[in-house]
Parts: sequence; structure tokens; C-alpha cells
Amino acid sequence: MGDQEIKIRDVLLKELMIIDAEPFKDKEELFLYISEKFEETGIVSDKVAFKQSLDSRESLGPTYMGEFIAIPHGKCKEVIKPGVGFIRCKDSFIYRSGEEEGPVKYIFVLAIIDNQADNSHLRILATLSGYLVREEFVELIANAQSYEELLNGIDQLEK
Repeated sequence: MGDQEIKIRDVLLKELMIIDAEPFKDKEELFLYISEKFEETGIVSDKVAFKQSLDSRESLGPTYMGEFIAIPHGKCKEVIKPGVGFIRCKDSFIYRSGEEEGPVKYIFVLAIIDNQADNSHLRILATLSGYLVREEFVELIANAQSYEELLNGIDQLEK
């Protein structure tokens, strides 16, 4: 992908957009759930390995972003198709990540191929972080009722 800008619409996985999920007991339950979903949809070949990669990434620094948002990500050879899943919970739950913790309702989960040499996941994180500071984007993820509605909203924000 070179140095070109990453468009979130190109990496957001329709099969992993989960709207109005029941809140999770904790981050551990979230990671088990999302690893299962990533395996069920063929994004990863091994849910256990993917969950371990999510846990391993947590040891490097917090993925809790504040403002009800978390961006956990896993990088492992079991990722078949890289991309971003999105979960919106009906209510918030406490997400502990490193020394950080707080209520989370909106979760973007990145699946990254282990040997990805171009570091495009860093550009995805940067692009996503740029969106998340925009009130219009947070309002969009809070209210979108479908994948298409979310993509249309993202397209409007990118204009």
C-alpha cells in the first residue's frame, strides 16, 4: 500500500460490524468473543492464537482511548485477511488496559498479518485516531444502524 493514505471504508469488515451488542463483563470476555467472531468469518484461522496476539499487544501499552473507545489489535501469522472489526455495545463496560481504565462502548479491533512489512496498520491506527477526535465521527459510530450507513457517513466526513 506504500505511503498512500488508508481509507477506513477499505479496511472495515462488514462481517465484523456488530451493532448493539450486550456489554461485556470485561476485556477478557471481549477478546474471547471477538477472537471467536474473527475465526467464524474466516478472518483468522485460529481464535486462540489471535486472542493471544491481542493479549500480547496489551502488554506493550494501553488500547483504551478514553471517550468510550478502545482499539485493541492483534498481529499474528493466523490472520488470513487483515481488516478492522467494529463493535458497538448497548451500554458501556469497564475496559482495563495497562495503567488505563474506563467505560467503553465503541471497539475497533484490528487484525494484522504478522509479516506485514509496510506497517499499514500504523496508518490505519493513525487514520482511525484522527477520526475519533472528530465529534461527527463519534456521533456516526454511536448512531449508525448498518454497515452501509456507517460507510456513507465516513464518505461524507472524508469530503
